[in-house]
Amino acid sequence: MSDNLTKAEMIDTVSQKTGLNKTQVGNVLDTIFETIQDALISGKKFTMTGFGTLYPTVRKSRPGRNPQTGEAMVIPGKLVAKFKAGKNLKEGLEGIEGISKWVNKT
Repeated sequence: MSDNLTKAEMIDTVSQKTGLNKTQVGNVLDTIFETIQDALISGKKFTMTGFGTLYPTVRKSRPGRNPQTGEAMVIPGKLVAKFKAGKNLKEGLEGIEGISKWVNKT
């Protein structure tokens, strides 16, 4: 397994733990993420107690420079999604053995 959890790996794991087939798990997973995405796009936040909260927020426009020409420009504002970790996730991350591997990652 790689350093990242892929959708296929998640489907395999959930399928093994629940006894559902991979197609069923894939359909449920797609529906869950589609529902979360629709909520964020409509301005709602999504909270899963203990895990965290995804919420939409506005990133204001700001001055910037074109990296190719150096010309000053305005970077337009936009709606972005942010995540705030919940209590269980925070505590779980604090308890990782070998945390220096992550903190001092180069």
